[in-house]
Amino acid sequence: MTATSPDTLQDTPTDALTATRDHPLGQTDVSKTDVSKTDVSKTDVANTDVANTGVAENSLAFLADRAARLNATGEHAPHSLIAALDAAFARHPTLELLVLEDTDWQDHPDWPTLIATLGGPRVLRAVFYQQPWHWLRHAPTTPAETPFAPELGHPRRPAKPSGEVYRRQMPKLGQTFSLRVIERERDLERFVRWMHLPRVAEFWEQAWPEAELAEFIDQRLADPHTLPLIGEFDGRAFGYFELYWAAEDRLAPYYPWAPFDRGIHLLVGEEDVRGPQFVDAWLGGLSHYAYLSEPRTTRLVLEPRHDNQRLFRHLGRLGLERLRDFDFPHKRSSLVMGQRDHFFSEIM
Repeated sequence: MTATSPDTLQDTPTDALTATRDHPLGQTDVSKTDVSKTDVSKTDVANTDVANTGVAENSLAFLADRAARLNATGEHAPHSLIAALDAAFARHPTLELLVLEDTDWQDHPDWPTLIATLGGPRVLRAVFYQQPWHWLRHAPTTPAETPFAPELGHPRRPAKPSGEVYRRQMPKLGQTFSLRVIERERDLERFVRWMHLPRVAEFWEQAWPEAELAEFIDQRLADPHTLPLIGEFDGRAFGYFELYWAAEDRLAPYYPWAPFDRGIHLLVGEEDVRGPQFVDAWLGGLSHYAYLSEPRTTRLVLEPRHDNQRLFRHLGRLGLERLRDFDFPHKRSSLVMGQRDHFFSEIM
């Protein structure tokens, strides 16, 4: 069976928009205001679960030029310093730099790793989020694994991972988002149920019998250019995603691809994973994983059906731009693209 090019997103309300980097600290312009006097608990996103991150609001001392000092407090000593930094950046979208004092943090078990990775106790947002830390559950791809193959016209692809590949506590959502490679025995029943949902079948067009869907999973697992994934919130499966190498995909003839461009197909199967806050978590997390797993991936592409308005209204928030429409033999699609630099400087 040949699958159609799918992207399915259940309808979600748009009135509860989450904070973005373009809407800093409510309506406060930190470049013109003394942020140390700003009540950030009222003007910023403050949904972080302190119990999970160990970060209290009073542990931040705001400095000039979109910077803050993260203070250690005995009452709220974070179990994970990386999670504490993540939560601080997530809570305050305009922060560009976090400063840590040696005397506060040098005894923390994460301190040596932080210093060795970043070169010092000053943490730039964009640099911080491009490190794999504990989020990436396998080693990033290296050039030695992907030599250029003249006979193929693109790099050889690395061996596909297995099991869990990504895990991150989402500070704004208060839940853990994870990705793992699909397993036929474990996931077939839910996969069949999802594919037969009317809103999924409308775009995927794969409301097939169980045996054919089992074969489809096997084909995806065997395909070296596609990584089939199950998304979970707090360990509960809710959706199916594919990351694929665009150079080897049927999309390649329709746009000027780069060697490490990664494409995305998506399907949200569970009805209760609703709202922009969930989309931001799983689509942001999926993008984050794609960039972390291959540091040379600078672009993500999607080719959803041109009339998939439920998806389009969420893309801009995640730094994904609808460039143009084009025609596959079987459908009219839109070319959507995201850029690595924009993702880490404006989205994360």
